[in-house]
Amino acid sequence: MTNILDYIAWRGDLEFRECPLNEVDALILCQLSYIDFSGIVADTLSSESLSLGKIAELFRHSPDFKERSDMGLLINAQTIDLLQRAGESLRFGSLTVGAYINKIDCETEEQFSAICFSHGNEWTFLAFRGTDDTLVGWKEDFNLGYMDSVPAQTDALCYLESIADALPENQIFLGGHSKGGNLALYAAAHANTDIQKRLLTVFSNDGPGFRDDFFSSDGYLAIKDRVCCFVPRLSIVGMLFEREDGYTVVDSTEKNMFMQHDPFNWHVLGKHFVTCKSRGDESKFVDRTVNKWIKELTPIEREQFIETIFGILQDTEAKTNSELSANWFENILKMLKSTQKLSAKARNAAISVVQQLFKIMMDDWMSGGGKDKAD
Repeated sequence: MTNILDYIAWRGDLEFRECPLNEVDALILCQLSYIDFSGIVADTLSSESLSLGKIAELFRHSPDFKERSDMGLLINAQTIDLLQRAGESLRFGSLTVGAYINKIDCETEEQFSAICFSHGNEWTFLAFRGTDDTLVGWKEDFNLGYMDSVPAQTDALCYLESIADALPENQIFLGGHSKGGNLALYAAAHANTDIQKRLLTVFSNDGPGFRDDFFSSDGYLAIKDRVCCFVPRLSIVGMLFEREDGYTVVDSTEKNMFMQHDPFNWHVLGKHFVTCKSRGDESKFVDRTVNKWIKELTPIEREQFIETIFGILQDTEAKTNSELSANWFENILKMLKSTQKLSAKARNAAISVVQQLFKIMMDDWMSGGGKDKAD
């Protein structure tokens, strides 16, 4: 299967003035946002901002290169190779990079990171990081299920406003993978009219959706024609919550549903993704059952369930998914012990929610929702 690494090998010698930024370029820049650029990329924008080629070189020779290259359990380690290849290419190497921010706040349950890539005075691409290896990042994702907005969404809007103010001449692309796609859409829809006029395209790569009323809001309708949403054939994350039908399905030779979320498993040909007519039956089944379950829970029930589950995870004292996985046997024992400390009300509520989800899945299957897969 050909992927984003192959794309750089094929088209890395084409400058953006020869071939304008496309969906594959956008995915590459979004994936680079997962890298730890602290101390290498400036947290501001200036005429002295470094090129991506120089950034890649500094990263490669950083004294803590090994530690920075550890992408955690869920982010593909090839991302470091992607940085090096992009930095060495004519297409990406001359982009200036700046305004790097990486914020983890356990108190407010926020994980937010973004970085800015600029092509001279023509355009700027704001890439919002998706969920990283931290458990607080996953907690914030779940909070999307019952909160009107989460801190990362608010910060994404502030970030867009600050970049638009600092680079008044540039037109703007927004993008992100996973939660980053959600942040890009949120910021675009909530920006003021002057900023919205400067938006070229908003890319959401398998990003989760929103509440129903988001898609009927004036802010979203104002930028709707410039939104490009992509999901893999067996998408799970991109089908969470409500979304519009105008998304493109990308082919992947990876058969594992969870692995299809990884951009390195998306099939690329030329300057486009290889697409499918529709999502796979497994993705449709998860979409129907999980979203039906979410709708049938009250906001209070969703919050109680989420707080209960993550309260158990907190008792393991793990801060990342990698730490949780590395000591899995010990952590499972801690989690089992932690459930015994729950009040009867909290324990019964969690069990009830799981039972409800199981019932919905079985009802959907028996009524024909899973027959296509079985056939």
